[in-house]
Amino acid sequence: MRSRSRFAIALALAVGLGAWLIWTSIGGSLETYTSPSGLTRTDNSTYRLNGRVNPGYGANPAEQAQGPNGLTFVVRDKEKPKSTVTVKYQGSVPDAFAVDREVVLTGHMENGTFMADRGSLITLCPSKFMQKAADEGKTMPANIKVPAASTGK
Repeated sequence: MRSRSRFAIALALAVGLGAWLIWTSIGGSLETYTSPSGLTRTDNSTYRLNGRVNPGYGANPAEQAQGPNGLTFVVRDKEKPKSTVTVKYQGSVPDAFAVDREVVLTGHMENGTFMADRGSLITLCPSKFMQKAADEGKTMPANIKVPAASTGK
């Protein structure tokens, strides 16, 4: 009888821990993943915004993002470049943050501005497979600079 109760307690703990693990692992994927053209709701829904950084955010974005007013910049849609949204962000800025770099931010819309959560800015770097494509003679986007191949000499 005693071993059955131990088994039941262990099973209940395992199920509880498994449920907690599943809940926490999918928690970040519950936000709507969208581009600037898909930002339609203004009901404080949380979004994961994906797009490219437009020029005009000023010098030293990392310093601006740490300041009291934060960093303000514009993100444009990758498929519909005329569709843009102004982003307000505070927190650390990745070194790869630059004009035309693809970024992902989590936040919500407020008065026509995307208010990014503190520290949610992620830059997506060009894929390592783009270099392989260039080596095979395939075309690359004009804004991607491919370093000269090392000769090993």
